[in-house]
Amino acid sequence: MKISKILSYVVLGVGILGVLLWYVMGSSISGLMDQNGVSEPRELPLEIAESSVTPLYSLTLVIFIVTIVVTLFAVFSTMAKNPGSLKNTVIGIVAFIVVLGIGYVLADGVETPLKDGEVLSAGGSKLVGMGLYAFYFLAAVAVGLMFLSGVKKLIGK
Repeated sequence: MKISKILSYVVLGVGILGVLLWYVMGSSISGLMDQNGVSEPRELPLEIAESSVTPLYSLTLVIFIVTIVVTLFAVFSTMAKNPGSLKNTVIGIVAFIVVLGIGYVLADGVETPLKDGEVLSAGGSKLVGMGLYAFYFLAAVAVGLMFLSGVKKLIGK
């Protein structure tokens, strides 16, 4: 059996498990709300809600980590089988790091007061700015390439 078929079954199993967990957590929260006479989940006392959600959260975290490990294994095994794709992958990663670096250089780091009274540090502000600049740049590139593709189709090649 090929690894891709095995991974398809694993993904299907994780999806089914996710739906089951969603149902179990929803029904347990509903039961807790009925027991405590509240109409909104946010009205539940934290210690009561925590006892119901913590085991499910832990299981979800384990499933998430397993999914990440399996995905990374599949990616690296595919790259090992096709070394030509490794070069393209490295080029993409380096280009992304360069975009992040440019965003970091352009970003301003200013301490910013938050709504809850906390203060966002200058470093945190610079990281947020870096993410925004990188997002804007990558979005502009994507829109530009879609526009260019549309123009090429209109022209005929």
